[in-house]
Amino acid sequence: MSYQNRKEELLNANARSRDYIEDGDYGKRYRKDDSYDADRSEQTRVYYQDRNDKRQSYDNRSRQRRDPYYDNRSRQRGYDSRDRYDDSYDSRSRQRSYNDRERYNDSYDSRSRQKNYDNRYDERYDDRYDSRQYNKKPKKSSGGGSTAVIVIAIIVLIAGLGIVGFKLYQYYTANKNHSNLQALSGNYDELYAMNNDFFGWIKIEDTDINYPVMFSPDEPERYLHMNFDGDYSESGELFVDGYCDPNGYHYLVYGHHMNNGTMFGSLPNYADEDFYNAHQTIRFDTRDELGEYEVFAVFYSKVYDESEEVFKYYEYANLDNESDYYTFVENVKYLSIYDTGITPVYGDKILTLSTCNYHTDDGRFVVCAKKIA
Repeated sequence: MSYQNRKEELLNANARSRDYIEDGDYGKRYRKDDSYDADRSEQTRVYYQDRNDKRQSYDNRSRQRRDPYYDNRSRQRGYDSRDRYDDSYDSRSRQRSYNDRERYNDSYDSRSRQKNYDNRYDERYDDRYDSRQYNKKPKKSSGGGSTAVIVIAIIVLIAGLGIVGFKLYQYYTANKNHSNLQALSGNYDELYAMNNDFFGWIKIEDTDINYPVMFSPDEPERYLHMNFDGDYSESGELFVDGYCDPNGYHYLVYGHHMNNGTMFGSLPNYADEDFYNAHQTIRFDTRDELGEYEVFAVFYSKVYDESEEVFKYYEYANLDNESDYYTFVENVKYLSIYDTGITPVYGDKILTLSTCNYHTDDGRFVVCAKKIA
């Protein structure tokens, strides 16, 4: 009996064995009786028997398919396949190694050829570059501005050298003239005969201050840039303030502070008290009398604006008035850098030396001394 026929028979038997029971609440339901249970058990047994038969049939077919010849052939195939695999592997390996070596050699040779080619290219490039350098024509200079700058620099240099040379020549000329005058420093009448503006002679030991002093009240600053002979001079000459009384109690003398130390260039040394202690006296002679003065005040000052209400030493050129005299003495003593312990009294002649100084704009350095003999 075929499987399909057996299945239909079982289904029909199952249908016949069902006995429905009418139930008002649940509708139709199967009656549970012994025949139903028997049929269901038989159905289950038949189902499982049929499944076992199918499994056995499948196993037989599988064993039949796998016969000794088949097994031997499989084993033989496996062995042969391994041999063939080994041979194939070895041949492929050898072939691959040989091919790799060939490719490597070819690649290496190609790289070598390429490298040689690059070297030859570099050589040609260098030669070509060198040829360009040798054959290249120099460009025309377009540095017109540079040339102008160089020319201007040369002109400035020459002008600077000219100015320096001119100043050096003036220094030389002034020193030579003063040397000639110093040879006549004791003969004041002869000096006056040479120049009627000659007023006196001033000297401070161990300094360059050893010069004639001029006086021209009609033109107070004539010798600001004029030498004894009347020629132009950067250093000029020492001169007395035009408002001074030649026979009065005060001689206010001006002079340039020269960088080479000439004229009143060494006067600021009095800012050092040790220098003062070694140079307390100043020699100042006029045509009428000889004089020695001792320093009593040293101070810094400046040229003030007219509106500034401060003490201005340069406004006290004439000290014939007793009140002005003591006002001057009191203020210069107050401004003095150090106390000398010396205080003039009215009637003592005072010598004031003034020169430029650079501690401030329009700065001045001043030394005051009173006559002792």
